[in-house]
Amino acid sequence: MPFANPFLKAVSSLDPCNRKTSVALELMKELPLYASNVVQDSEKEAYDLEIHNFQNDHFSDIVEESVDLWWGDVENTLKYPLLSRMTFALLTCFHEPKVESSFSIMNNVITPWKQ
Repeated sequence: MPFANPFLKAVSSLDPCNRKTSVALELMKELPLYASNVVQDSEKEAYDLEIHNFQNDHFSDIVEESVDLWWGDVENTLKYPLLSRMTFALLTCFHEPKVESSFSIMNNVITPWKQ
């Protein structure tokens, strides 16, 4: 996975195209480090079991193209509640106006706004 940023590299493991690889499995194990409030310490063992089972599941009945819709279908199977919770927490992390305005401000810093 060609990302230099460890967080983005770990999140890229959620792409359905990256399933069934040892790299994706190892990266999925790291996800709780980036969203420590999503999976509690008491749930870590169950989370690890879920990601192993998830890597071996076939999902032949899920054919969604979009990552968010695909994960919605996975969540509807009710087989991976912790992994689904982690996925939606990470896939929806950048969506509020505060974040968007921060990117706008950073754009003005990088390329100064001209009147």
